Amino acid sequence: MICEFFWDFDGTLFDTYPRMARALVCALAELGYDAEYDWTLNGMKRSLGDAARAANARFGVDAQAVMDAYHRHAEDEGPQSMLPYPGAREVLAAIAQGGGRNYLYTHRNHTAQEALERWDMRKWFRDFVTKEDGFPSKPAPDALNFLLAKHALARENCAMVGDRPIDLQAGENAGMAGIFFDPEGFYPEYPARWRFDSFARMLQEVQRWMRQP
Repeated sequence: MICEFFWDFDGTLFDTYPRMARALVCALAELGYDAEYDWTLNGMKRSLGDAARAANARFGVDAQAVMDAYHRHAEDEGPQSMLPYPGAREVLAAIAQGGGRNYLYTHRNHTAQEALERWDMRKWFRDFVTKEDGFPSKPAPDALNFLLAKHALARENCAMVGDRPIDLQAGENAGMAGIFFDPEGFYPEYPARWRFDSFARMLQEVQRWMRQP
């Protein structure tokens, strides 16, 4: 029975890639390069590092300079464009109300918890790991192992939910199942036991899990 759910934030609970792509457009403009929104979005959906390396390959700009400039613009838009995916609140609530538990594991900083609070979603989480906690990045399992030990969880009851392979790989490396959320079919070939393109579809499966003995 899956009853312990570990959630990624960007691109999983919240549809933040559009604002991240716009921030990267601004970052590259600051450095003197003109990049198309769709091109930056494609890179950011993989990772900031991938996007920076793509900018290096295309423009010859130093990848670290791109990442530094991105961080200067990452919060330009403020919280108003940090929006949860439709149905995300309902799935979190169904898990909590059905006796399961939610945990956050994100590379994002404190702004992730602030967004959850803003949307009245924080109350459905038992614990959080964010950038400030200093764990190695995914797919390293260190943060997940920390939460497993802290809460004395059985790995067979746990699943990592994410929108990128590194999310599920982190879960696999921690000995838990993986749930792939891929609303745009960005990773059609990635093998996953469970794959969903919407939270409405995920809700049906979660409710079934919550009813299992």
